[in-house]
Amino acid sequence: MVLKFFAAGVFLVGVAIAAGVSGATFYFWPTFLADEAVVVSPKTIEALASLRAERKFLVDQSSFYFGAPNEAIRSSAQRSVDDLLDVLLVELPKHPQRSMVLAKFKDAMASFSLAESEEKDQFLVYLQRIMKVLGMPGSGELLNVWRYGFPYGWFI
Repeated sequence: MVLKFFAAGVFLVGVAIAAGVSGATFYFWPTFLADEAVVVSPKTIEALASLRAERKFLVDQSSFYFGAPNEAIRSSAQRSVDDLLDVLLVELPKHPQRSMVLAKFKDAMASFSLAESEEKDQFLVYLQRIMKVLGMPGSGELLNVWRYGFPYGWFI
């Protein structure tokens, strides 16, 4: 009986590792848990619009990012962040919910998955800046699951 429980535990750990390594965990990761309202004010919209107006994926010493390797990659990566911000600027006043923001993040991350690791890391910096503007303390491990395959925050 104990051996069966041990075998089941080993199997479940193996499935979890396989799901994380393959990226499947990201696609099944929920964005609706611990949902709460996000405060959307004119100041919030202005801050998001200001972020939208910035040139992105340039050298950022605060995150040790050396900039995109070329202009095509930089402009493509910027377009991904700007498209997300465009959606948020339209949707936030109508649906000011954390779950909506995380669902839009998830859509943007799924379309950004073919980028180099440095651009992925910098993409996360922009997502964290958006979360800070919105007063969101965290992503419910969505960012870690997308980037690393596992909710590392649960283990730290």
